[in-house]
Amino acid sequence: MMRKPLRWIPAACAAAAALVWPAAGWGADAELAQMVEAAKREGEVHFLDNQNQPQTAAEMERGFRKRYGLPESFKVTHTLRGTGEAVATVQQEIKAGQHTVDLMWVGGSASFLKAAAKSGDLLPYASPEWKHYEAHVKRLGLEADPPQWITPTGYAFVPVWNRKCPGFANVQIKSWRDLLNSAFRGKAVIGDVRKSFTYSATWAGLEGTLGKDFFPKLAEVVQPAVFFRTEEMLQKGISCEYPLSVWQLSGRVYQRAREDSSLDMTFAWPHEGVVVLNWPMAILKGTKHPNAAKLLMNYLLSEDGMRAMMIGEGVFSLREGLKVPEVVQKYLPPVDQVKSVPVNWAGLNLTEVKRIQDEFRKVFRVD
Repeated sequence: MMRKPLRWIPAACAAAAALVWPAAGWGADAELAQMVEAAKREGEVHFLDNQNQPQTAAEMERGFRKRYGLPESFKVTHTLRGTGEAVATVQQEIKAGQHTVDLMWVGGSASFLKAAAKSGDLLPYASPEWKHYEAHVKRLGLEADPPQWITPTGYAFVPVWNRKCPGFANVQIKSWRDLLNSAFRGKAVIGDVRKSFTYSATWAGLEGTLGKDFFPKLAEVVQPAVFFRTEEMLQKGISCEYPLSVWQLSGRVYQRAREDSSLDMTFAWPHEGVVVLNWPMAILKGTKHPNAAKLLMNYLLSEDGMRAMMIGEGVFSLREGLKVPEVVQKYLPPVDQVKSVPVNWAGLNLTEVKRIQDEFRKVFRVD
């Protein structure tokens, strides 16, 4: 009679633990349990990003609470800002030595994170989930510097057009060079390279692949209007004022299509490839909630966290073996099928970005 309880108790405990945390050995479970309890005592966590919309962040919060059994009193704050504003916010907090942001997940912030790591402003953390990302990060030529900062996600600008607009019902774009079509003259928009590192990086990658004559030809043949926000460009396409966006996010189209099923916008993944852009993540040194920040990073990198992000935003997760959810498959190819245009990320310093932005001004005749 004594043997049965002795066999049952460890099995039951292991099963109960697996309901909350992935089994990784008793030592790892104990360490994670301690982190959870420490996070509960810290009582809150704040993450800042430039991509996740409020609905996506709310879904992530629900998953985060459920995964670790966090009480209702635990406060999760999410702030959505543009890249420049997000980086400026963190820079100001570092300079003042007063942190409200615990974790930042900001596309286009790699240069800032390199400098922050060098000056000791990041909290090193080697998440056990990171091992699932390293292969795709290396294949796509993206930057990461674990345990200082990592790149678990990415996105790319692609051509997008509205098939409902006159003359666009049968448009086919299989190559970036298919954009060099006089039929698109006065009907297209392009992102404002003067105001964006990610547009500058996209310019650099495509110029290197297509040749230095591509953008001058685009300016001459198509004369696209210049806009900064992808949301504004998408609205111009929906209204048919500018049916074609040279650079747009397929995830933005996905989000609008979820709201309006009658939308008939499509996009291309040109055969030459796309510039896959870093969407890096880091924990800030000086945070008052280090355990909560580490716990949040673990969740965001988990299969559940990445699935919520893909369903909400329609952008790449670089996690190996994670299938693109069915609802977004039309808009997001599997990351292992994405052809990446090479970019010399280390060479994209302030001097090179300024050169690209000056070239953009000259080519598109903007101040």
